[in-house]
Amino acid sequence: MTPSLDKSKTGVRAVDRALDIIETFSLRERELTLVDISKKTGLPLTTVHRNVQSLLQRGYLEQDEISGKFRPGMQFVRVAGILIQGLDLVQKASPYLHRLAKKTEMNVNLSIYDDGEALCLVNIESFHNFGFEIKVGQKLPIYAGALSKLILAYLPEREFDRLSDTFKTFTPITISQRQELKNDIESIRQHGYAKSEGELQLGAVAYAAPVFNYEGKLEAGIAITGPEHFFSEEKRQTYLKTLLLAAEEISRDLGYKKVY
Repeated sequence: MTPSLDKSKTGVRAVDRALDIIETFSLRERELTLVDISKKTGLPLTTVHRNVQSLLQRGYLEQDEISGKFRPGMQFVRVAGILIQGLDLVQKASPYLHRLAKKTEMNVNLSIYDDGEALCLVNIESFHNFGFEIKVGQKLPIYAGALSKLILAYLPEREFDRLSDTFKTFTPITISQRQELKNDIESIRQHGYAKSEGELQLGAVAYAAPVFNYEGKLEAGIAITGPEHFFSEEKRQTYLKTLLLAAEEISRDLGYKKVY
């Protein structure tokens, strides 16, 4: 009887092999052949070929048309760009976000757009311990919740067109239809902020505002979140004003100049 394969271990080995291949490249050896990679990693040529083909398809490797040699691909530039821009953005935004958290006593988040999802870069939990926090590194669908919808509203129209006709729902209040979402993001563009009540978690209210860069393009979104009973009508206006001011201050530090 053939022993069953442990898929988790097989998957880990595949990742290790791909990383071994990637790490064979250096500034001194920017281009390598399959034989070079096989010798440097100690992997069989057939294994190298299979993994290289996968890395080519995903854009992590490129092949020179003349020499046939392989080199790191532009996908690394995209991934590194997220890291580098994120680090600079977080550094500039952090003082304002901590001040926002202190003034509102709400959870505070900063997220960016990442290939169809909203990626959280900053999470400041309220001392009230609401339990509505989004963790750093967590991704959420671009249609669900104030922060995600805010980001979608300021993206090119083609990003909206990529969405399917129906969406996964987190609660009965989550938007699940394209037309309903389209109406919502048009309202966000008109008013300059987004809000949600119970879309990701029942009982949670969130407001989100855009952060722009020196080109006048959306750099990120910031949001405050807390339980519904904290959001009286009077408090909502105060929270929103404080949130919008923080977004304007971060945008200003990123070089954005508002045109009146």
